[in-house]
Amino acid sequence: MTVSDDLSDGLVPATESYVGETMHAALKLRPWPEAQTLPPYLRNSYLIAEGDLRGRRSLWLFARDELTPAAIEKHLSAIGERWPGAQVVVFDRLPSYVRRRLIEKGISFVVPGTQLYVPEHGLDFRSRAKRSIQVREALRPSAQAMLLYLLLHASESARVYSASGLAPLLGQSLMTASRAVTELERHGLIRVRSAGRTKEISLQGEAREVWQTAQALLRTPVTKRSTLSDGLTAFTDGYVLAGLTALSRQSMLAEPRARTYAVGRARTRASEVAGTARARSWPVDEEESPTVEVWSYDPVPLSDGLVVDPLSLSLSLRDDPDERVQSALGRLLESLSW
Repeated sequence: MTVSDDLSDGLVPATESYVGETMHAALKLRPWPEAQTLPPYLRNSYLIAEGDLRGRRSLWLFARDELTPAAIEKHLSAIGERWPGAQVVVFDRLPSYVRRRLIEKGISFVVPGTQLYVPEHGLDFRSRAKRSIQVREALRPSAQAMLLYLLLHASESARVYSASGLAPLLGQSLMTASRAVTELERHGLIRVRSAGRTKEISLQGEAREVWQTAQALLRTPVTKRSTLSDGLTAFTDGYVLAGLTALSRQSMLAEPRARTYAVGRARTRASEVAGTARARSWPVDEEESPTVEVWSYDPVPLSDGLVVDPLSLSLSLRDDPDERVQSALGRLLESLSW
């Protein structure tokens, strides 16, 4: 059996062809005999071949599954004890997040037909893959809500998620949820695995690491704030405690006299919030009127029913200049069990 026979998708011949065309040098891969003596975790992670490129021997590791950059670095180090020469990792696809990390670590890689990074020989960096959506500088509200839901439930390792399963949980249509999954995958924040006719969704790495990686893509959910002079029904459908009120419920901060609530933009148009509140006629302190935050996504699916979730709360208050607020937010995030 040849190396090519071991991959049904033809990744080996595709790699030989792509590297040959790109680098104008023939690459012929063959089985690496010592691969069978490697520990099972390495044999199960890669199909390994060796070849000569421009007169230099190199080892080519065809990833059988999606791996984190940290895991790849450890694997290459372990294999390097038996192979002191160049190593190149080959993927059938590669999220932008993983690509950036591999480049930062100086790890050579190839995605046949799309991308090539081999600093020992040269560099060709192209993207020919078709994209169903444009990668934005910030996540869409639907994608942000989905990511936060996955992060908040990361400790529930037994649960299996899919777009069709997440859609009703988040109050999204199946089309919206599917677009959110695609967007999160493009940014390298989640991985998608095919399981029969279902595509299973999971975080790309540890929850805390994904949260930190996503910071530049996350935005405050607050789109508008309205101060209400005539009251608001306590905990009416769709309204949950937010802002400093919510933070005081989860920290040592004193609760402000004027409460803050959050409501999803889809539940009520921002221009109607005050009118809706007056119609409900819930009495409040005449000197301290409540504030309603209109959010870009519904806060209810992420909340505990009364208070907004800690991740959205952190995003809504991360620009607050008060050091006490930032300190309380820091302690709140550190207390999460993820």
